[in-house]
Amino acid sequence: MTRSNQFIVDQTNELARIFASIEGYGVEEGHCFEDSNNLREIKYWGLARAAQILLTNTDPDDALAELEQLE
Repeated sequence: MTRSNQFIVDQTNELARIFASIEGYGVEEGHCFEDSNNLREIKYWGLARAAQILLTNTDPDDALAELEQLE
């Protein structure tokens, strides 16, 4: 199964929401952690990114860069 860049970014944001909720930090569905300047949210994106790299050998920052090139 080929995962689109948008799927990778969406999935990473979902992982970040899960990590945030574990620590009792709630955000709205669809929140984009990758665009945040909030230090906690940057941490959750980093954790989710690390999980993606470890589990899928995919760096969501690369997917973001490719999506930005299309804009």
